[in-house]
Amino acid sequence: MSTAAATEAPGLWLRRQRVAAGLTQEDLAQLSGVSVRTIADLERGRTRRPYPSSVRALIRAIGLPDAAGTELVARYRGAADGTAADGTAADGARDERAPTAPTAPTAAAVPRQLPTAVPHFTGRAGELEFLDRTLDDADRGAAGVVIAVLGGTAGVGKTALALHWAHRVADRFGDGQLYANLRGFDPAGLPADPAEVLRGFLDALQVHPERIPADTEGLAALYRSLLADRKMLVLLDNAADVAQVRPLLPASPRCLVVVTSRREMSALAVREGARLLSLDVLSEAEANELLTNRLGTDRARAEPAAITELATLCARLPLALSVIVARAAAQPRLPLAALAAELTEIQGRLDALDVGDPAANIRTVFSLSYRHLPEAARARAALRDLARASLIIEGVPGRYAFHDLLRAYAAEQAALTDGRDDRSEARAAIRRLLDHYLHTAHEAHLVLYPGREVIGPGTPLGLVTPEALATKAAALAWLDAELQVLLKITDLAARDGFDDHAWRLPVVLWNFYAVRGHWHDGARAQHTALEAARRQGELSGQAHALRGLGAFHVMLGAYREAHARLAEAQEMFRRLGDRLGLARTDVIMGQAFEFQRKYREGLAVTLEALKLSETGCDDPNMRLVRASALNSSAWYNAHLGDYAQARARCRQAIELCRSIGYSPGEAGTWDTLGFVWQRLGNHTEATACFLRAVALDREMGNRFDLARALTHLGDTHRSTGVLDAARHVWAEALAILEDLHHLEAAEVRAKLESLPVSSPGTSPGPLLVTVR
Repeated sequence: MSTAAATEAPGLWLRRQRVAAGLTQEDLAQLSGVSVRTIADLERGRTRRPYPSSVRALIRAIGLPDAAGTELVARYRGAADGTAADGTAADGARDERAPTAPTAPTAAAVPRQLPTAVPHFTGRAGELEFLDRTLDDADRGAAGVVIAVLGGTAGVGKTALALHWAHRVADRFGDGQLYANLRGFDPAGLPADPAEVLRGFLDALQVHPERIPADTEGLAALYRSLLADRKMLVLLDNAADVAQVRPLLPASPRCLVVVTSRREMSALAVREGARLLSLDVLSEAEANELLTNRLGTDRARAEPAAITELATLCARLPLALSVIVARAAAQPRLPLAALAAELTEIQGRLDALDVGDPAANIRTVFSLSYRHLPEAARARAALRDLARASLIIEGVPGRYAFHDLLRAYAAEQAALTDGRDDRSEARAAIRRLLDHYLHTAHEAHLVLYPGREVIGPGTPLGLVTPEALATKAAALAWLDAELQVLLKITDLAARDGFDDHAWRLPVVLWNFYAVRGHWHDGARAQHTALEAARRQGELSGQAHALRGLGAFHVMLGAYREAHARLAEAQEMFRRLGDRLGLARTDVIMGQAFEFQRKYREGLAVTLEALKLSETGCDDPNMRLVRASALNSSAWYNAHLGDYAQARARCRQAIELCRSIGYSPGEAGTWDTLGFVWQRLGNHTEATACFLRAVALDREMGNRFDLARALTHLGDTHRSTGVLDAARHVWAEALAILEDLHHLEAAEVRAKLESLPVSSPGTSPGPLLVTVR
């Protein structure tokens, strides 16, 4: 401010600067957040001791430097005391009555509003790193305010994480920290009004009540103006929705905002560029660490198994873990195993996690999210609403899940609200669900394994529409994606009295489980099928389930159990007069002998299957069984040295497989023929056969057969001296077999270890050749 300006009345000077900037009083009020009345009073000299923050806001809005604001404040104060800006009286003498402090710049308020951090905070290393990166981005200078949104289900620890991190970095926000509980899901009442929150923030920033606008827009404008040049952390906890948050966002790129909410906040990412992080439950290690830290090392070490069980029964949800800690602390002599036993029954688990405080009651916090759900007309809309409320998690697109405590709450709500008619409709809905999966699985089987023996799926209820699976790739992708669902609904069918579905689903899925290497899951599903078929007195279902169970025992190396189950299946198929079922069982019995290296026994039982298949060759299913028996017998012939017979049977099997489109059988037979040529020393023919097998096995997703074909291909490469090529294919075969936990992994590993060290720059050979 010039000397000439210093002699001018401060109000006139302010008016002249506003006019020079081309602003009306209304314009300046909108830009600064200061009311028109306050501006008019300042310009007319009616206000002698204005609030420094108001003057600085006006100066910034006009576009003048902050120093001009500080000087103008001093001039107003000096005019009020009859002194000049330098503190001298009109006659040049120092005015001893006037203190010198008002002439100095007024210090801005530095609020420190963060609540106390959660003690014994545990884990969340990745989430803390995410917040640290967000702060670093803000420090480097962003185009606008930097926003981090922490989402997740009720009780997952969003607030605890936000407060822990905020206290850790508080010293990096020299202008202070603002905090507001937005009460988005508060048992005490409605969510906080943004205007109410803004008034609280302005009060913390020491804005005089006379300067505070009446409307939300004016409050937000003043709030943004005050934070425009400050570096502050704003923590908005427990937000109800995006509309509640937006008025509370500063505009300064030096500020950082952290929002926590159970509701989806993707709209903030779209418009404001917010970074979103969804919190999951704690890992097993983190949950165990939390319990150990809060219960004490001695108590935790005394019952380590109970610590792990408690963490699991609490679904590793931080709120539930904290409740258990509180209960254990209140009963220091109670064994932790006793607490775990109380939580074992899922129906009573929510009662066991109640300590009398609504804010820490698992049932209450879930109910607050539940009652905020809108009415949904369709299933997809309902799923989206549940996901947005963090009551379910969409782990992958179109796949939803929730932890055990939410499952218990959902079951409880269903039991409370469903009447007799509702229960009847619920049972019909379960039947439609089971029909959908059974008929789609049946369709996938027909696409993947045409001609392969399969039981019928029955007649579905109305409104059931199976998935349309036109290609093998689509069928395999659907089965892979739905694997866990298919396993769980099989259990659901058995538990809720849908026995027809409980045995048909595993029988239809038997080939898929076998081909993809899901042998443990397949065995469990076949056992469920066997029990369900027995309850129904369904002999054909029992025979199919016994055969499937025996086949999985073969793959798992449980040969005694395999022979017993397969023998039962053979007897049952004989009693039923089912030649097709018996022939297929004979082929699998031969494989049981094969895995024990009993090739003569395997050949004998497989020849029985060939005899059974000589009749009924017009049936595609019987032709498929014949192709399998021809391939199996060729394999045993080759191991017994009868190579001519082996080659003849391989050619017959390949022709049959191609005629019915049975790719897995064709792949297996090419592998057998390659093995025959390998034994005869014709490695060129062997390699071509193995490559055909590999290509078909990859297409079908047949993991075990692929591993075998790769192993045989590696043997040929080793025999011809292409060692790096052998190493490459054996390594892939070993990875598959180890993942399947198959005994043949040890043999392949020994082959790899027998190879000399690879020479630098050598080529793995023509591994990508595909022979059609």
